[in-house]
Amino acid sequence: MIGEKDTKLLEKTLLLEECMNAYKYAVETVQKNSPVMDEMAASCAEVCRKAAEECLTLGEMENDRVYLMCLEYVQLCEELEGYQRIRQQKDMKKSI
Repeated sequence: MIGEKDTKLLEKTLLLEECMNAYKYAVETVQKNSPVMDEMAASCAEVCRKAAEECLTLGEMENDRVYLMCLEYVQLCEELEGYQRIRQQKDMKKSI
């Protein structure tokens, strides 16, 4: 029989998996220099932010490990957005 604690852990695990998948896909779009890479990085950050918020709705505290891992994914996605901007600026300089 699955208890409430186990159910919450499963839900948090699924939220973390959602963050991982969003980040993985965003990285793939950057690696392939896809025309949608900007949107994917922004979407990744949004998905992970919402997952972190949902962790808190499960009654968890702000020091919960899964919540903090979701926030780490938010930072990774935002870094990916920054990386793309730098890369685009370099490409523009090369074309001049």
